[in-house]
Amino acid sequence: MFKRLIALLLACVLMTGALWALAEPEGIAIDGESASGDIDTVIDAGGLALSIGDLSTDLPLANDGEDELPPTELSIMKSSTKNVILGVDYQIKVPGKTIKRCKSSNKKIATVTDKGLIHTIKAGEVRITITLKKGNDIKLKLKVIDPTVPTAVAINEGARGILVLGETKLLTATVSPDTAPQAVTWTSSNTVVASVDEGGLVTALTPGLATISAVTGNKLKAEFTVKVRRNAAGRYMISHAMGGIDGYDYPNCLEAFLENYEEGHRFFEVDMELTSDDRTVLWHGWNRQFCSKYKKGRIPTYAEFMGSRIYDEYTPMDLEALLKLMAQYPDVYIITDSKHSSSTTVKKQFKDIVSTAKLLGIPEVLDRFIVEFYTKDMYRVIDGIHHFREYMFSLYKLLGKAPSKSRLQDLASFCKKKGVNTIAMYAKWWNPKYTGYVKSYGIDLALYTVNDPDEAQKYFDEGVNALFTDFLPPLD
Repeated sequence: MFKRLIALLLACVLMTGALWALAEPEGIAIDGESASGDIDTVIDAGGLALSIGDLSTDLPLANDGEDELPPTELSIMKSSTKNVILGVDYQIKVPGKTIKRCKSSNKKIATVTDKGLIHTIKAGEVRITITLKKGNDIKLKLKVIDPTVPTAVAINEGARGILVLGETKLLTATVSPDTAPQAVTWTSSNTVVASVDEGGLVTALTPGLATISAVTGNKLKAEFTVKVRRNAAGRYMISHAMGGIDGYDYPNCLEAFLENYEEGHRFFEVDMELTSDDRTVLWHGWNRQFCSKYKKGRIPTYAEFMGSRIYDEYTPMDLEALLKLMAQYPDVYIITDSKHSSSTTVKKQFKDIVSTAKLLGIPEVLDRFIVEFYTKDMYRVIDGIHHFREYMFSLYKLLGKAPSKSRLQDLASFCKKKGVNTIAMYAKWWNPKYTGYVKSYGIDLALYTVNDPDEAQKYFDEGVNALFTDFLPPLD
């Protein structure tokens, strides 16, 4: 084709020259100037300047009219695997040896001549068998890589990380090869725990685990597991039954909340019971006497309970009072101890919580509940009513003794799958080995109920994350 182009240009020039000669026998006007004598016409074809006098049959021309790059040398000594680029030809060299013939296992991916010239056709893997005049055959495994298609992606910050509530972390991803598009799509497996924006900025929202993924256009994925903690130490205290007051434990009353909030507590466990007329109030159980007016074991009506004084001194609370308190104190979290695991009672209690919050126009407070459940079925019932942002698997009703390693790991596996952050148990069951048993699942451990400061410190030192307490102050 190049030869034909030159010939055509030459013919045009000669014809034009003949016409010019007829019109202007004394000379030829070139670029507005007159020239006489010998003609040395210059052809400018797209930046390639050639003189007619320079044209010869020795001009190097490409086959089929296309320019070709020389093949890249591929030097090998023994059977091996090589990465090669699609669209590039390669010449096999075996130093000190003579190639007799070569064979490709898949000519749709790459062909090879007997002299070892490889022509790559499409991405994929192919085996080239090299037969030498002397010596054993060499097996060459080629991975033909399309430089415009990602083959791998990695998150530069590693595979795991820890964030404190409210913290952010910017993740970046590198796509291989670097000639492929570098854009990735960021996603979070649990947007309740951690969100991620289109630029890779992760925001810690709720304690727990989330997997942040970077996905290429051809669906390759890199993952980063983030554990969100409440504080840098990963430890906190929970005021049991609203915390003790004036030496009383299990008060579940307004004054206990106010006093312990003032002391610095922000996590409050509440006990929930049903009155005889099926209303939910805050009390530990009717086997505990709440005031001198009613004997232990007697289930009061809603009016009787709310019309009494807890321990004859303090203000009783129902769901409406609790939810309004949460709205008034937006930094407070409530851990629910519903005392019951039967589906009927559980449905009643948690439907009441959700419907009352909506009726009061403050559904956002539901995001600050940490819901205790006692069996896997109970979790499913509650989650079917409303998906709360955080749950705690409490073992005191499920087990009659300390869990074995396999039992604890089974429960931790369930929690990880469901996004449950914490397993809670009696302090008397504690075994320091438990920390190691559940560490790989990313599950926190909580103990109830601890009121000795030295004992509390020991548990924290052994890996416990949260303690229920009646009288201890919160952590600094």
